[in-house]
Amino acid sequence: MDLRAPDYFEQFHCLAGACPHSCCEGWEVEIDGASADFYRALPGPLGECLRAALQTEDGEDYFALTGTGRCPFWDADGLCAIHRALGPEHTGEVCRSHPRFIEDYGPLRETSLCASCPEACRLLLDSTAPLTFPLTQTNEAGEPPDPWLSPLLVWRAKALELLQNRSQPLYFRLGALLTFADAAQALLDEDAAEEIPSLCRDWTGTVLPIPPVGEGLFPEGWALLSGLEILGDDWRTLLRRGGETVPGAVAEPLLERITAYFLFRYALKSINDGDLLGRIQFVLFSTLTVERAASLLPLSEALRLYCREIEHDAENLDALLLAFRTNSAFAPASFLRTLRINILPDI
Repeated sequence: MDLRAPDYFEQFHCLAGACPHSCCEGWEVEIDGASADFYRALPGPLGECLRAALQTEDGEDYFALTGTGRCPFWDADGLCAIHRALGPEHTGEVCRSHPRFIEDYGPLRETSLCASCPEACRLLLDSTAPLTFPLTQTNEAGEPPDPWLSPLLVWRAKALELLQNRSQPLYFRLGALLTFADAAQALLDEDAAEEIPSLCRDWTGTVLPIPPVGEGLFPEGWALLSGLEILGDDWRTLLRRGGETVPGAVAEPLLERITAYFLFRYALKSINDGDLLGRIQFVLFSTLTVERAASLLPLSEALRLYCREIEHDAENLDALLLAFRTNSAFAPASFLRTLRINILPDI
């Protein structure tokens, strides 16, 4: 099986008790079936505490948070009582894997580190070099590939090449990326994914014509985000101040790395539903939102909050993709207007 992850992946280590924004606070802790069965059978005082904390709703097991919003097994020293007493192998699957997002695409497994984690966020933003995703291999056998996997991998590699061409202003590159996705989407819609490699070979890096009239993504983007499920009051406060935000507060190399982070994580997901264009709109929307939020907050905090609120909530992700498909305020033309208005006014 092929394995791919960002180039800083091996540097990651959980900060545990030193983490400034622990995942043990503010999150309802999901418990996988195997761990729940183990907890229900565990004898002794710890087993009793585990069973008392374990809740079940709609067939899903979880630990309800305490009145102060903490996991009931998060000790005062910032460490996990289950980890300490039973070892890491007996913490829940979500606790063992966080902040890793793992996606299997037949013979390929890709792992990313969600920037909702302060340490993962720091590693992403700790360099201005182009972000890379090294490939390694194991002897593990994977499943047969989806027919779209190979052409979409070719497309994503070309997309990263376009994104990381620093001879062009970043916003021009984002416009080119959107145009490139639009062209590939046309082939997917025609059930001609096998033609995507030829598209990539022949691509000239052009940008769709920028509409002469029409609105950009903001402030409508802030209203869209405000209508989603909100986890934290800090995010709600930021959304209320969305109208005060402005672009241009973040250095282009860091915005490029943030875009590459989202591109790596989401482009291949279009294998599931064919919506490559929508996912690239999500990639660009995420970058542009974080950039604006960083005019009010430190960049690391703006990115962490966005990823916490959006990447861990499937309903929020689905609502954004739906808006990109159905709401003209978030059509590709609005993205191009935003790119032109803020960065390339003379085009």
